[in-house]
Amino acid sequence: MTKVLLDYRVHVMLPYYRLALCLALGFIAVFQPSTAWAIQNKAIIDSLKAELPKTQGEKRVTVLNALAWEYRTSNQDRAIEYGLQALGLAEQLQLKSGMARALNNLGVVYRRRGNYPQALDYHLKALKISEEIRDSADIGQALNRIGLIYQGQVNYQAALEYFERARQIYERTNDLLGVGKAMTNIGEIYARQGKYSLGLEYLVKSQAIHEETGYRDGVAESGLEIGLVYGKQGNTRLSLDYLQKALNLYEDIGNKSGVAQTLSSIAGILLQTGELKKAEEFASTSLEYAREVGEIEWMKQASKTLSAIYTKRENYKKALDYQLLYSTLKDSVTGEESVRKIADLEAMLALEKRQAQIELLTKENQIQQLIRNSFAVGFVMVFVLAYVLFRSNHQQKKANQLLSQQNEEILRQQKMLEEQASEIQLANTELHEANINLQRQQGILEEQTREIEMANNELLELNINLEHKQKTLERQAEQIEKANEELQTGNSQLNELNEQLNDFLAIAAHDLKNPLSSIVMSASAIKRYYDRMSKEDVLEMIGNVEVTAERMRLIIHNLLELNRIESGKLEMATEPVQPGEITEQIAQDWQVKANAKSIKLRYDNQAPDKFITGDPNIFYQIVENLVSNAIKYSPANKNVWVRVVSSEISAFSGQSGAGIAQQYVRVEVQDEGPGISAEDKAKLFGKFARLTAQPTAGEHSTGLGLSIVKRLVEAMSGRVWCESKLGKGATFVAEFPVAVA
Repeated sequence: MTKVLLDYRVHVMLPYYRLALCLALGFIAVFQPSTAWAIQNKAIIDSLKAELPKTQGEKRVTVLNALAWEYRTSNQDRAIEYGLQALGLAEQLQLKSGMARALNNLGVVYRRRGNYPQALDYHLKALKISEEIRDSADIGQALNRIGLIYQGQVNYQAALEYFERARQIYERTNDLLGVGKAMTNIGEIYARQGKYSLGLEYLVKSQAIHEETGYRDGVAESGLEIGLVYGKQGNTRLSLDYLQKALNLYEDIGNKSGVAQTLSSIAGILLQTGELKKAEEFASTSLEYAREVGEIEWMKQASKTLSAIYTKRENYKKALDYQLLYSTLKDSVTGEESVRKIADLEAMLALEKRQAQIELLTKENQIQQLIRNSFAVGFVMVFVLAYVLFRSNHQQKKANQLLSQQNEEILRQQKMLEEQASEIQLANTELHEANINLQRQQGILEEQTREIEMANNELLELNINLEHKQKTLERQAEQIEKANEELQTGNSQLNELNEQLNDFLAIAAHDLKNPLSSIVMSASAIKRYYDRMSKEDVLEMIGNVEVTAERMRLIIHNLLELNRIESGKLEMATEPVQPGEITEQIAQDWQVKANAKSIKLRYDNQAPDKFITGDPNIFYQIVENLVSNAIKYSPANKNVWVRVVSSEISAFSGQSGAGIAQQYVRVEVQDEGPGISAEDKAKLFGKFARLTAQPTAGEHSTGLGLSIVKRLVEAMSGRVWCESKLGKGATFVAEFPVAVA
């Protein structure tokens, strides 16, 4: 009765559902024009269609299923057509694996259309068949896709149970690709429940698995979900970075559904940041793609975002239109009829399981009855066996008499054989003489063979000696070549050291000459005109001498510091360092110099409880150099931000620690100076770098500061880089791993 009611609901109510969906699609067409997109994987589809007329039986089922799968994101009507053909042929052939694959493909298409009851019906049937034939891969796929249906229905607990069951099956069968898919889905559920740290853990692991297996769709999907988590945590920069990478990957592989979802997600982040124009462009494009592939979920998200955008723009008519579209799409997915159909499917599945249990009990009773009947039959068999033994004994006596007669005949024939044996013995004697002659000739041949072998051995020894001499010559040639290479390398290193020495001497001569000249001139002026100079003039000139001498001291200090690092004489402590405390002290120390240039020095510590391992003095030197550079190259009346932040993922590589939970602390120094060109970025951290940008108040620069910073950061197991666009300031970032307790 339940199955009849279900068939009625699915086949009778389906036209009304399709009518509502067509009205929704027509409503979208009013607002967004259709865009042209080439058929996804056209070469694969054309190849399969060309192969189809040549196939029969099981191979034809495989090709039909492959066509249904390839059409799922570009032409869902054709996908359903090929899926039904594959299902019908597989049922005729009683090919259960083909039936399960076809049912799963049809379920995927109907889920993408938002027809969750029909999709669930197909996946439940596929799951039942896969369990019968014990196909672990298809069981995992069915469980995963049933979980996606419950996720679309916002039944997260049920979805999580199915995803966990799928993951366990994939792990038992060592299906790494399946494990990655299940973990992506689990991470997405936890993120939607607000468990961001747990969700991020699953998503980062799943992305690593997808990269290992080369599954690009999975890499994009995991990256998209990571971006959404960062968006919900308020980290819009990382969020948009991950979402843009996912969008590029989806566009590269031609996944329209993924493009639609990612565009809608980016629009949501831009809406949060108030960039309404860009948000509208992304949401509108998302709606176009979603409508083209019939993805109800992404159509719903895009229309909801557009309604919010137009509300903020006070265009309430368009906002209401898109809100009505969102409500129509939402009702088609989560309405009472849809939920009731799914409940009926679950009831039918439970009924089928109970019927299977009843059939199993019935079979067990039949087996027990058969065992009882077997005891009765056993008694009859014992009686029959006794009768057979009696008959067998009687027949044995007759056989013995016949055997005695056969023995007499055998003795007669044996006598005849002895006579024939005498004749054979005579023939064997003649054959023996012939064998002796043959052995004599064989001995002569063996002697000749030994002589030939001796000659061959002598030739072999000569060849071995020649090969040995040749190898010796080759080794000597390799040694000479290696020595030449080492000599060339040494010459190159000497040339490089000579060039560095020349640079060093040139810079030292250039940078020290002017300060020395200034000191000499000031001292000479004081000496000559002391009695004619006021006290203020003398103090002013002495102050100039002091400033100039400090410049010379800084030049010599930087040169000695660089030499100490490159010669390996850097002594560094390894103790707990609190970045926030030291950075705050540096910000306070440099506040006076910032005020002197009317620069606002802003400090923000977002990681007060984080520690790193290293040398506090070296850390102080690193941060002080970055802060002094920012003030040095910033014009007056600008801002310099100094931030201390923490993250579970490295901002430099976008990856967490390999296999362990690793956190990072970053010190970010951002200015509003002239920015850095691409050409200058290439030599930014080099020695004696002379850049286009110049200090804004005549401050001195040796070109060694950032080179020293880079080497000191790397000595503390960190990374340093610069993010800048010409004319828009620069941000220098030093990142260090958090100390593991």
